[in-house]
Amino acid sequence: MFKIFEKLTPFVFMASLLNGQSEHILFSEVVLQPSEGEYIKIYNPTPESIDLSNYYLTDATDNESDKFYYNITTGNNYWSGSAFDFIVKFPQINIGSEQSLIISLADSDTYENHYGTSPDISLDDDLLNVIDGETTIGAAPGKLDNSAETLILFYWDGEASTIKDVDYLLWGDNSKGITKTGILSYLDDTAINQQSYMSVHLTEEKLARISDEGSETESEGNGITGNDETSEPLESTWEVRSLASSKPNITSIVVDPISPTIEDSISFNVIVQDEQGISSVKLIYTYNSETTTQVMNSLGDDDFNFKISPLTPSGNLIYYILAENTIGLKDSTTLFSISVINPQEPQAELTIASLLADLENYVGQVIEIEGTVVVPGGKLRTNFTEAFLQDNSGRGIILYSSALDTTSFDRGDSIRVVAEVDEFDGKPELIYSDITIIESNKPIPVIEMSIQEFNSLSYTYSFVKIWGKIISRSDPFGTNTGANLSLQDESGQVTTIRIWNSTNILFDNNSNKIDSDEGRRLDTLLQVGNLIEVSGIAGSYSGSGQLQPAYSIDINEKLEGTQGNFKVSLDVSPYPFSPRMGEVIAYSYSFPSDGRIKLRLFDISGRLVTTIYDEYRGISFYKEATWNGRDNLGRLVAPGSYIMHLDIVSGATGERYEDAAPVVIGVYKN
Repeated sequence: MFKIFEKLTPFVFMASLLNGQSEHILFSEVVLQPSEGEYIKIYNPTPESIDLSNYYLTDATDNESDKFYYNITTGNNYWSGSAFDFIVKFPQINIGSEQSLIISLADSDTYENHYGTSPDISLDDDLLNVIDGETTIGAAPGKLDNSAETLILFYWDGEASTIKDVDYLLWGDNSKGITKTGILSYLDDTAINQQSYMSVHLTEEKLARISDEGSETESEGNGITGNDETSEPLESTWEVRSLASSKPNITSIVVDPISPTIEDSISFNVIVQDEQGISSVKLIYTYNSETTTQVMNSLGDDDFNFKISPLTPSGNLIYYILAENTIGLKDSTTLFSISVINPQEPQAELTIASLLADLENYVGQVIEIEGTVVVPGGKLRTNFTEAFLQDNSGRGIILYSSALDTTSFDRGDSIRVVAEVDEFDGKPELIYSDITIIESNKPIPVIEMSIQEFNSLSYTYSFVKIWGKIISRSDPFGTNTGANLSLQDESGQVTTIRIWNSTNILFDNNSNKIDSDEGRRLDTLLQVGNLIEVSGIAGSYSGSGQLQPAYSIDINEKLEGTQGNFKVSLDVSPYPFSPRMGEVIAYSYSFPSDGRIKLRLFDISGRLVTTIYDEYRGISFYKEATWNGRDNLGRLVAPGSYIMHLDIVSGATGERYEDAAPVVIGVYKN
């Protein structure tokens, strides 16, 4: 949905991470003025990606009227209601380890016009009102007060009676400070008159974090990690900095050899650029618990190099590059690791993909391999263990035991498996004898693909995600202990979703519909005509693709495209294409909320060729897609000129909007 966030690993954050001091996401930059340039940057210094779905952001505190963000749990008096304030929830979006997220407090176009680049997300376009039916995104331009205000990042799961502070920034003075001292269910915060605050900045400046949270109180607080976020000494952890000042840009790291032995010298080359000029570039590495810092040699043209002598004994070399410019700004890379091995040691790591690629040579061997459990025992089979293991190679394999094992491992467990490789009736299996749980609750590795790719049967026994429209559904009957859905995506390809009763997703083991909120939700969602996305184990039945979900959380409504506040538009790539050569034509379209959307193709005489999209949508989307040059019956359309026509009728007003664009199909020549 959103673009990949920029890499941001300041040296001070890296040092904090190594010392175990930064355990949650942080504000790293804030721009208060001018209004069109306001933004907030959030940084994730932790070693894990963080889902922001239950995170909130606000500057909308009203001390005079006793309206405070932590009242959101009651639904009353949780924001000021001012057009210049906001309290918003993040959409479903992740911020990766050691990555940052820029949030524009205007719409994306305003930010891009001001800075020349796009933000990652914007207040107006992407962030969500916190309560359905109530607008909590201020309408006025300029959200951050230039004299005194408080900015708060907090976490709430939507059900708990209390929220958790994540980061807290106060500027100008402490008149806008907040304390939850004396509030039921909360611990004491720092008294307002003792809270530290940042000075404000002028135009062409910004507030910038220069360290971790310093001497912030680390226990008996209301923070997400138990800290008292209101106790951070902001005057020492933040500073006012020039907006234009930038840290050195470190790129193109080359290590030679990439798989060194204890007999090899190791050469490090890196490109470091900075408009201010480079003061120093250092290679910092740790080997056998000993850390060494080496000043790299300048080779000219921003190129730096250093060679270290052979290292013994074998082990892991952990390193990063630290650069400083002539005005004292520093930046560093993330940590990298190289295995230094004995010459006789094998260099290639066994993955599930490499195992499957050479399966015949592994059958009968006992191996050790690591991966994440995507489906445990007892879900898809109930009379013996048929679980599924997947690793970062993007492939999955069966974990087998003749007995039903539902206790040795669970979904999300990262495990090390000792097993005999087997192939039974064409199914690759690991007949395991020993399993060691390395870590629990790991992210589930999933491969997203089109139905066409899924139907190629190239990912059998892997955990994959597909999406499409339900075109038929049959429920369990007689001896058939499962429901079947036929799913079709925009390419016209169709596959089967098989929901076994043993999963208790839609029906129980007696073929009765699951009578719960989740069961009723899924029964309503899984009706003909609805768009869904499904994750499950890829398989086949009678030579055709079949996807088997094991959990209700892996079946969701498909919200195609990018959500936002879009107007009607239609754009088609301005070039001919030849469907007979397998070519497709790219197009994009957008539509406002609450409307019936029809996207159709007509020939030059006005005759309907095919209906590409015909749905009611309550949410505004921008969508990119392709057309394969086929009509409603799946036949290739003849060469010539055609018109793609977008027709939208507002559900609220009945008003009609239209847009059109030409499409040219070229003549196919052998």
